Amino acid sequence: MFTSSLFPRSVCALALAAAFAASVRAEDASVIGTSATDAAQTAMPAAAIDVERSNSSSILNHIKADAAYARGITGDGVTIAVLDTGISAGHREFAAPGKLMQGFNALDGSSDVTDRAGHGTHVAGILAADRDGRGVFGVAYAARLLPVKVFADNGAGSTAALDRGLRYAIGKAPIVNMSLGAAAGYDPQAMQEAVRAGMLIVAAAGNDHARNPDWPARFAKEGWAGNQIIAVGAVDAANRIASYSNHAGDTAPWFLVAPGSGIVSTYPGNQYATMSGTSMATPMVSAAAVLVKQLWPSLSAEQIATILFVTATDLGAPGIDPVYGRGLLNIDKALQPIGAVISTTLNGKRINVLAGSVQPSAATSMLWNLAAAGQLHVFGVDDFQRDFEVDMGATVVRPAPLSLDDAFGDMDRRLAVVDRLLDDGSRLAVAYGPALTASTGWAVRAAQDAPQRRLAAFSLQSRAGSRTEAAFGMGGMAGSYFGAGGLSLSQGAPLEQVAALSNPYFALVPGAAHAALAQRVGEVKLKFGALSSSLNRMLASQDGVPLPSAPDLAHASSALFEVSRSFGGAALSVSMSQTSETNAYLGSYSSGPLSFGPVASTDAVQVAGAVLLAPKVTLAGQAAYGVTPGSAGRDGLITEISRTRTNAFSLALVAADRIKRGDRMSLSLAQPMRAYSGRIVMDMLSGDGTSLPSRERLVFSMVPLGREMRAELNYLVPAGRDGSVGVSLTVRRDPNNMIDVSMEKLLAVRFASAF
Repeated sequence: MFTSSLFPRSVCALALAAAFAASVRAEDASVIGTSATDAAQTAMPAAAIDVERSNSSSILNHIKADAAYARGITGDGVTIAVLDTGISAGHREFAAPGKLMQGFNALDGSSDVTDRAGHGTHVAGILAADRDGRGVFGVAYAARLLPVKVFADNGAGSTAALDRGLRYAIGKAPIVNMSLGAAAGYDPQAMQEAVRAGMLIVAAAGNDHARNPDWPARFAKEGWAGNQIIAVGAVDAANRIASYSNHAGDTAPWFLVAPGSGIVSTYPGNQYATMSGTSMATPMVSAAAVLVKQLWPSLSAEQIATILFVTATDLGAPGIDPVYGRGLLNIDKALQPIGAVISTTLNGKRINVLAGSVQPSAATSMLWNLAAAGQLHVFGVDDFQRDFEVDMGATVVRPAPLSLDDAFGDMDRRLAVVDRLLDDGSRLAVAYGPALTASTGWAVRAAQDAPQRRLAAFSLQSRAGSRTEAAFGMGGMAGSYFGAGGLSLSQGAPLEQVAALSNPYFALVPGAAHAALAQRVGEVKLKFGALSSSLNRMLASQDGVPLPSAPDLAHASSALFEVSRSFGGAALSVSMSQTSETNAYLGSYSSGPLSFGPVASTDAVQVAGAVLLAPKVTLAGQAAYGVTPGSAGRDGLITEISRTRTNAFSLALVAADRIKRGDRMSLSLAQPMRAYSGRIVMDMLSGDGTSLPSRERLVFSMVPLGREMRAELNYLVPAGRDGSVGVSLTVRRDPNNMIDVSMEKLLAVRFASAF
């Protein structure tokens, strides 16, 4: 029989340094830079440690173990074999019923696994010391321990005893911890048997500061190992490879590191001690494997090892390197999905529930409420067929609050418009705006490297005789031609740049280009128009202008018919529109599992009116109502959207030339588009996490809990030659129709001057 010497893998307590003097090589003590006596700390009584968590927190934080405990993953129900010097059964940390299984003494074949040296007890504490409010607790503190004694009380060991111990553990524990090492390679038959039996072997790399791990850890690189042997090195508190630890070397793809220096754990005599070495790092990796095994019992040893490898935190040179191998053990990441998380739709289609996103609009902000309330959970499996309950709410983007970018953008579009009447009677309105370069409480508009002025929007109205006209525009200026914005009163204030008076359903076609043809029949004016978002990029292509935030595939268009009439000091219009959205729904954009479907169509009617109160003072308002027919889908988790009804209204007082000639002011109150009926139906895999998931049909209302009311004051006054000063004050209650959201208030002041 082939036999070689075997020794524990630690630079440990004084008691161990003396007891193992015959087997631990002398260089172990010098690795840490002092004598063996200086390197070690004597055992301390339990009374000296009064806070269990404080003694365990440093290593638990280091390897991110709290992520497991937060999910109730503690190692319960999983057994791990500890091939070492035995375990002190009388220690209170192992006194819980069932914590220690009947052990095996590989030296004499008995069940006496009493640890008289301390090394095995220390390793066992790191693995599974009980969480009882005293001393310390192990990484997998609820796991069962199978003690297998392979070292004599004087520290002597052999590979023959190791092989007998390993064969004993086969079939009794899925994971085996080997905080030990041999001086040279030896016959691996017993390890090959363990691998064929499906065991995961976690072995210490050694404390020689060598370029490669020692055996048995170094067997991990052999083809027969089947990715079921993990070699473990040690790092210090700063994530540097410990001065004593062997490096990954030729075993790098199967090498992990974990904290190994100054580790407090259990010790014989109901005591605790501090030890250092790859022996201390190894049980942390073994315990991590236990936690993964508890949550997914069907995982194979090869799968568990691969999960720990690919989720390790990279250290040293990028990727797998000869010092740190795969990197630092990361339990948090090991318990997270790897790759795509696949669920199935009602028609059996496989879908990645981590892909895609949802950007709700004010009209559909109930989607955000559902996400925030945690009601969008679905089950799926990752690349390792591990089941996960995924919160789909993470893919839902919270509707944006007020911002200075919005305020200044609105100023440019609404107030800073150059309006010219051309010689042929045509009317040209052009909006320019410099880029916003900074906003930290106040906005600063500058043009150091960008063009001083850029075209933001324009509108052209051209007459062909006294009763026919055509209109064309870009940049979202359709509101200045249709609805209240297109009403004109003799001596009235201009209404076209008051955003609150714009048709609310134009918001479904953001930044739209528009074209229209108007014909006057008696006192009635008929308008036929079309809007499209397809030409948005023409204006957005200018330097310094970001592209729209909506997904590239989103597109919308609208057809409109309007009838209007003036009555001297008053005017009225009624319009009907049909808006078609692609990859959008009522202004919401979605992709992936929560896709609303490819197309949505909304029919809407708007009534707008204006009354002259005094010269250059006009009171105007509008109310709109829309219906979006229901739709059904089978390729996503949303299987049905019922008929949705929406409405919006606004009222505005508009004045001009009040304080200074050329000034314009508007005071408005508006409710933006809001759903007041409709529901959404989802079909998804769900469950309580304790049993196999099942299909569930969930029905949610589309009606938001809040009702936004938006008050806005805008004032623009000329300043100097071709200059202006603009002030905007906006207040929103229940922003984006979301209840329990603080009222938003924004004051913006802008000065513009031509140079």
